[in-house]
Amino acid sequence: MLNSIISSLTRLCGSAISLLTSKVLPLDDLPQPTGPYAVGFSVLDWIDASRDEWFTEQAGQKRRLVVQVWYPAAAPENSEPAKYLDHGEQRLAMVAYQVGLPAWVIDHVKKISSNAFLDAPRLQQPESPPLILFSHGLGGMKNQNSIQAEELASHGYMVVAVDHAYDAYMTIFSDGTVADYRSAAQGELTPAEFRAFRTPQLATRTADLSFVLNEITRRAGRDEPLWVNVDTQRTGVFGHSYGGASSFLLAATDPRVVASVALDGWMLPLSKDFFNTGLKTPFLYIGQGKWKGEPLNYRLLDKLVKHSEAGSVRLLPGTRHFDFSDAPQFSRLSQWLGLSGSVCRHKIRTYLNTNLLSFFRAHFYPPADEMPTACQLTVSEANLTVLNAVPEADLMEGKHGPG
Repeated sequence: MLNSIISSLTRLCGSAISLLTSKVLPLDDLPQPTGPYAVGFSVLDWIDASRDEWFTEQAGQKRRLVVQVWYPAAAPENSEPAKYLDHGEQRLAMVAYQVGLPAWVIDHVKKISSNAFLDAPRLQQPESPPLILFSHGLGGMKNQNSIQAEELASHGYMVVAVDHAYDAYMTIFSDGTVADYRSAAQGELTPAEFRAFRTPQLATRTADLSFVLNEITRRAGRDEPLWVNVDTQRTGVFGHSYGGASSFLLAATDPRVVASVALDGWMLPLSKDFFNTGLKTPFLYIGQGKWKGEPLNYRLLDKLVKHSEAGSVRLLPGTRHFDFSDAPQFSRLSQWLGLSGSVCRHKIRTYLNTNLLSFFRAHFYPPADEMPTACQLTVSEANLTVLNAVPEADLMEGKHGPG
């Protein structure tokens, strides 16, 4: 009897605290995408039987991934969009750690809603839908840029993101097992130690993305409903931070990739040969005005632009690293929490969505729909070839330099 009373009081107090913190720290659902299509999504477990798991020492363990795919969907009736976080209770502690707040303060993050419907029927299109891959940042997760994924899907694209297991902060498989985060460097590394540590990780990430293309090709060949008519021979890719480096390396090594985008990409893990050779396919880099503490990042980016055939760089003064993910879009208090810079979240979101759409549209053939209007945003641009620059933006010509 006493235990029941205590349990009831605990639940009541928990509900009261959750209500209070939701008022003090309000969190917003994801903004609506602008395209004409409803968005569906599915989450899948895939195993690459051709690769041993690099991050563990378990003999015979094969590389296992969780993949999330967004796609144009037939709008489901009497259904609610899915929550932003899958396995919200398990993910809460890490989300709290990343924003530097106690878990009970942001417990209501579990209630944030996306705009995508779980396992909704895919809208069958007469032509093959453009396919875009996404690679998350170091310690990130597959859906950390859901806003861009939903935006692209609402305009007719298919977007496939992967949790790079042991590189994501937490990968939760369908059987309940978890791959924890094992990609953090321990202490200061010499240049040689950095290469020895990061090079195999980057190779693993890039192999993950190529495997995803192989698996989609295999499933499309079996006419699986989700993948029917999907052509992997002309693919785009984008990524945030470490995922930006992964995207560029994939573009350099996999001929199926015809265009790539890095959102505040971390260039240091890429090899000297990569920068000396450059990219033969078009790329776009959108990032913060300066990389504080890592001036070499933009020196390497300068070198990449110099040795590439069609590279465009757009640097946004007043932004910070996580402005290029979903993180600052959940609360108007994101600047106070240190998640974003001085640029308002609406402007950075609109700029990213508009530029991704216009860039990928130049290389694919999506449905003929209206492009969203670009926002006014100060941009410092340094490039060899400007690809679909947003005309409404206030562009300031200048060379990006060390951080």
